[in-house]
Amino acid sequence: MLSDILPHLDKVKKVGKKYTARCPVHNDNTPSLSLEEKDDVVLIHCFGCQANGLEVMKHLRLSPGLLFKDPKKATGPTMKTLELAQEDAFFIDLYEQKKGRRERITINELRRYRLAQQRVKLLNIA
Repeated sequence: MLSDILPHLDKVKKVGKKYTARCPVHNDNTPSLSLEEKDDVVLIHCFGCQANGLEVMKHLRLSPGLLFKDPKKATGPTMKTLELAQEDAFFIDLYEQKKGRRERITINELRRYRLAQQRVKLLNIA
């Protein structure tokens, strides 16, 4: 798990039970990526660009299965569901920016926004 991921990162440093490293998703000069192995799962979060484990694994060209001790027994949403929820969260942000600028919002944009809100709420991602 974590031992399979750390060799692919730069400036890795152990801080207590966690590790920090440079984030491969953005041009990270100071290590802002946090990695921790907890309950048979590797938790990854970048405090610089807000990248999650799936995004980091994609940039490292590693299998997302490395985030789990036993990928077949991994519970919770599937990878496809998580990708869709990320897309939904992004769309919600764009919609709210447009609304804040008082730009015209189409009925299709409103429907898509409501659908995105429902899915994100179901997964407790927002």
